[in-house]
Amino acid sequence: MAERPFLFEIYRLNVVDAEILTFDFMGRNIRSDDEILRVIERVTSSNVSTETLSGRTQFQWDAREFSSENDGDGLVCSITLGRSVIQQSGKTATEEGFEEATTTFLPPPADTFHLLFFMKRHLVVIEYRSEVMRNQAWRSSLHEMLDDAARSLEFTSRIRLEPVPQEEEILRTFRSFSRLTRLRVKLRIPNPELDRRTESLRQALVENGIREYTQDMKNPSGISQLPDGLPYATAAMAQAGYKEGEITMVGIRKGQRSTVRTGNRAARGRIEGLREFVRGLASNLRTAEAKNVLARISEEVDRLVERPSPPNNE
Repeated sequence: MAERPFLFEIYRLNVVDAEILTFDFMGRNIRSDDEILRVIERVTSSNVSTETLSGRTQFQWDAREFSSENDGDGLVCSITLGRSVIQQSGKTATEEGFEEATTTFLPPPADTFHLLFFMKRHLVVIEYRSEVMRNQAWRSSLHEMLDDAARSLEFTSRIRLEPVPQEEEILRTFRSFSRLTRLRVKLRIPNPELDRRTESLRQALVENGIREYTQDMKNPSGISQLPDGLPYATAAMAQAGYKEGEITMVGIRKGQRSTVRTGNRAARGRIEGLREFVRGLASNLRTAEAKNVLARISEEVDRLVERPSPPNNE
């Protein structure tokens, strides 16, 4: 029997600060990778969980199996996220017929998948499991658990995972307009990878203390689509995953007025014959075999989300 491929999606790790922080005793912002790692490790504690309801089924979400290791290109950490069925309602057979009943599972069966955090690039590789990831309940549940973990460590910032779109998806859409009249996007500016296309925008935001920036650019005559312009830099930063939600573009495309919303689907990778290796090694990244697996995953990530070219002054 052929070994099954390891399928995964790629997300960007963003740090989002509280809107108002009046006094120091209310907590502090997350500013370093070490602090991010503390939150990720804390989320695997047995007292951090959340529940969701889908139809007649009640689920519990938990994270476990924190592990970390330096893969030669920066620190990588891993956790396992699980969705357990704790209660289910439905028809149950009796001697006379069928009646409504609620079944409680103890211990509850769980579907699990792995998350690998490549800290140098602030990229997260998430094992794709269709039965668990048909909707975004897994991500909202993980965010809620990360919030609980951060609060328990007296951090006020939140950690968010944002899909990194397929290669050039946003920029290709940007360039497809013969006249672009509107570009709307919300950027997040914690620690972007430096890039010639985005560095001047990032530097201006950092110098002015701006960590979130909502842009709604409009011009019925058309906004600039030149590679050295502000709209292009904005689209490039969104392409890298430093954003919240989708990007809206309006204008003339293929001779017609069009509105396109893009950027909400994560880039997906595939490595043949690696699934069982990942599932067996993700909870212990320190073996030689695990490091070889990480190297293969890192190569595929680099192919899908290429490392940025450095700014001109480097």
